[in-house]
Amino acid sequence: MNSISATMFRSKYTKAPHPVLTLDSIPLGSWIKGVVYDGAGLDTTEGLVPAQGWLTDDDHSRYAWQILEPAMEDCSTIVPLLVFADDMDLSCTVAVVEQVICRDIVIWERFGRAVNTVSGVVTAVAWNEMNPRASFHRGQFEEALSEFKRLTEHEWV
Repeated sequence: MNSISATMFRSKYTKAPHPVLTLDSIPLGSWIKGVVYDGAGLDTTEGLVPAQGWLTDDDHSRYAWQILEPAMEDCSTIVPLLVFADDMDLSCTVAVVEQVICRDIVIWERFGRAVNTVSGVVTAVAWNEMNPRASFHRGQFEEALSEFKRLTEHEWV
């Protein structure tokens, strides 16, 4: 079982710390290094920032927050996690995860790169074959998500 939490962290291309999720105490943008590749097979994850809090389109932003919330059990959801800080939208590199809820466990089954979106919804994903998997106790995941929202709404300036 992995641990998940939220903290403030300064990504490579940002000027100040911002809220991030951490997996096993490693910022998600660093943890995902070597996992998501672009169409040419290059790792383009360096400097990605959370989709939650960075998307400039209000509808896309609401969607990114809503879809991260644990949903129906035994179903998978494709969650946009990271985007380029310069773009602040879902048009460029978007790192996604297939999230599955199984009783009191949240599983990040596999990671990939969104290759198509329609109205801010990821409709196609290029999955990486060599994927790490992460799983969290649902209570800890919900606490981390709550703290992530609090940091985004009240601490990030």
